[in-house]
Amino acid sequence: AEDWTGQSSANSAWAVSPRGLAGSGGDIAQAFERVPTHRLVILGEPGAGKTVLLIRLLLALLQRRPPGDPVPVLFPLASWDPGRQDLNAWMADQLAQDHPALRTLVASTSPRRGNDSQARALINSRLILPILDGLDELPQAVRTRAMHAINQVLPASHPLVLSSRTVEYRGALTTPAGFTVLLNGAAGVRLLPLEPTKAAAYLERDAGGHRTEAAARWERVTASLSTDSPAAQALSTPLGLFLARTIYNPRPDEHLTDLAHPSELLDQARFPTRQDIDTHLFAAFIPAAYRPHPHHPIHWTAQQAQRTLSFLAGHVQHTLDGTPNLAWWQLPKALEHRQELAVGLTVALMGWLPACILIWLAWGFAAGLTCWVISGLLWTVAATLLAASARERKPSSGIRWSWRGRPWLTAGLAFGLIFGLLFWLAFQDWGLEEFTFALAGGLPFGLMGGLRSVHPDLSKAVGPGVVLAQDRRTLIVFTLAGVLAGGLASTLTLACDLWFGYMPVVLPRYGVGFSIGLPVGLTLGFVRSVWIEYLVALIRLAVMRRVPWCFISFLADAHERRGVLRQVGAVYQFRHIDLQRHLARHQP
Repeated sequence: AEDWTGQSSANSAWAVSPRGLAGSGGDIAQAFERVPTHRLVILGEPGAGKTVLLIRLLLALLQRRPPGDPVPVLFPLASWDPGRQDLNAWMADQLAQDHPALRTLVASTSPRRGNDSQARALINSRLILPILDGLDELPQAVRTRAMHAINQVLPASHPLVLSSRTVEYRGALTTPAGFTVLLNGAAGVRLLPLEPTKAAAYLERDAGGHRTEAAARWERVTASLSTDSPAAQALSTPLGLFLARTIYNPRPDEHLTDLAHPSELLDQARFPTRQDIDTHLFAAFIPAAYRPHPHHPIHWTAQQAQRTLSFLAGHVQHTLDGTPNLAWWQLPKALEHRQELAVGLTVALMGWLPACILIWLAWGFAAGLTCWVISGLLWTVAATLLAASARERKPSSGIRWSWRGRPWLTAGLAFGLIFGLLFWLAFQDWGLEEFTFALAGGLPFGLMGGLRSVHPDLSKAVGPGVVLAQDRRTLIVFTLAGVLAGGLASTLTLACDLWFGYMPVVLPRYGVGFSIGLPVGLTLGFVRSVWIEYLVALIRLAVMRRVPWCFISFLADAHERRGVLRQVGAVYQFRHIDLQRHLARHQP
């Protein structure tokens, strides 16, 4: 950063030496502003608090950002593949995923590219300040390539922030051929270990305060914090302290005799290195977080929680390419085979079974059974193909009717017209009256093509449970809209009968309308929401004892009462990426 020539004269706010970047956690925004290039690397040990520091920096930058300046955005690097995807393209995809409104197409600044999404336009116009979290979370073989890609895409005049573990960052600076790759124009700060006195005070305070029996259990451990022992190294980070106090400190009304003693951390025959202690703390954390409590009912045992959390960690680590985000709508991806067929059968049963019961009541058992077998098979195939062809979908928060999206409206009107024509050609001779009947019966279903689902901004959602309820409500509203369309179609055809002088038969006509409208509405709701796919996956995984039946309640409990998960908008994340990786490696 000292060699940067982007400014003609020095700024009095710049640091005159590396020491000018020193400070406490609250000074991180000032340290960033003191770097002439506004390019900063934040280094630290596992669990040192790098991500929390990045969030504090992001909030401070947003607070003091002048209009027109780049907007700071946090990008977890775990899902980026430098060998497969350009950094700008990947960041644009992440923006569009977290902020669906940015998927809107705009004219590209490059004539060769045609139209770009708003997310890509923001990236290309340098209106995003990337805060790249976790270079160390990329595979070791691609970290150097990632550094080179960042240099290629983001020039030294463009601000950025990058975080990494210290050892992994040092390794990424050297190519296999022995060449050195530096991050252009960047200065660096390193998070220091916690002061022994502050770590000791935290453990004693959490145990009930000085001179309590629970705090006295920590005396030997706190006395060793100023040494270079493995226990002192493990308890020098916020993560290590959090794990240790959860495991060894009692909750109200718990007996100390039921808990392990923290002095076991000093057994160097059992724990010769810091890594051994870290592994022990991760392994003991879940059983400690799910200890039975005298005043709280036991919904899940430690064994059930360990099995579920390990499965979910393996799901996000391996199936979702190491992303930290645990989203309920991605649960179907945890199933390897035959998910599409299961979804198709479910949609067919939910839609056509009630419809065929109506036909049975109107025309008899044989007609209802024949309709259920034939139409059920056809609808199963159709729903299965829809599930198999569906791309990455997000939950919806409601529906609206719009003339925009004309292909859907045109397809809906065409379906309605074809449905009406086929229905009336099957029972009557063709003529002007029949054509009128066809239009009257098909128009309500055609208008359903204009119904659109509304997708929420998942980064601003108040919680996963709320998003799930909204998506389920979208499915219900679409289904009711289909039933109402069937009733309206029946009413319109009855009106046509009266207009042309016929005496209509009311009950069978409405039975046909509702029997068609229910599966049509349910299928549109299935396409526009993700709840049915999630429900089918949940049932299958619960039967296999991979997850509990009350899945959302389990996740909320793990976040609110156990401290195993943290909530980020509409998704959950494990307390730390190392906890996620440990659980993924040690599945029961």
